[in-house]
Amino acid sequence: MAPAAVMDGVMKVIDLQHKARPLVGRIECYWFENEHTGLEMTLFHRIVVPFSPFDSGLSWVPQPELTELIIEWIELGLGDPEDLDGVAIASGVTPRVESTIYLGSAHNWVNISELRLTSEGDRFHVRCRAVIDFQSEGVGRNEPLHFETTARYVGCVGES
Repeated sequence: MAPAAVMDGVMKVIDLQHKARPLVGRIECYWFENEHTGLEMTLFHRIVVPFSPFDSGLSWVPQPELTELIIEWIELGLGDPEDLDGVAIASGVTPRVESTIYLGSAHNWVNISELRLTSEGDRFHVRCRAVIDFQSEGVGRNEPLHFETTARYVGCVGES
């Protein structure tokens, strides 16, 4: 359990929804295979949304904290990896998707209720509803996070 994450028997509230502001994100694709697990060469996408620095209120980490939401291993089955208009992603629905946010010196799982991409010229409008699991790592109470921002598609990058 993280130091000072519990005060008077109650887990700390980070209040990320009101403290952190999403910045312009990036969307990239990558190819990956793993012979040991039987995963053939597959096209995946990753969405990264950074947040402006903010005071998390966690005494054991330097302030302000810098963090980003990382959603990866997104298997969309697209013929054209740039054809992202209207894509919707959800934990437990979209195959293999994993989402985390690094905060309080821990990788905290994020359950994406819905993340939707809508084309806006050379960018995508990103609308996200999620719940951050701070409790599993002892960082604080689980919290909802809803935000809208934009993201640029940067193309395919090397294998991760």
